[in-house]
Amino acid sequence: MASSSSSRQQIVEYEQQKQRSIADPKLYDAFIIHRSPDVKHTLAKQLYDLLKARKCRAFLDREEIEGGDSIPAATHNAICSSVVQIAIFSRRYAESSWCLDELPWELGDIENEQSQYSAAFSDYQRKGRNLHKLEQWKTSLESASKTPSYEKSEHEE
Repeated sequence: MASSSSSRQQIVEYEQQKQRSIADPKLYDAFIIHRSPDVKHTLAKQLYDLLKARKCRAFLDREEIEGGDSIPAATHNAICSSVVQIAIFSRRYAESSWCLDELPWELGDIENEQSQYSAAFSDYQRKGRNLHKLEQWKTSLESASKTPSYEKSEHEE
């Protein structure tokens, strides 16, 4: 019975977080998704500190989640209410069920962005503007989506 009560409480917290997200759609400038043991105290923390120093509202789980908060609800709310999501795909990223649980939320946002890009490309095509560049732009964006912008060296911890 206790686990059923706990599950109901998590659902209630999730719905409350969801309502806050709808009321204030962009609470964060950036959400940093990562596998903790791999980059928590190195790249993820350095990126978080850099963003904060530049007055960006960044979300890094242990820095932003307060005691007593539902971690899944707070994380989902942060992803949905961030302008951008920065994924750090380390070699052992897929070993984290937390990361894999967060990924569909993040990818859902990316799919929304892709549909906006598609709409922009369709608009260029409909207006007959930059037609000679359109395929190049599409190819470049597709390539960028598959290329990591930073790879952790073997010497970094």
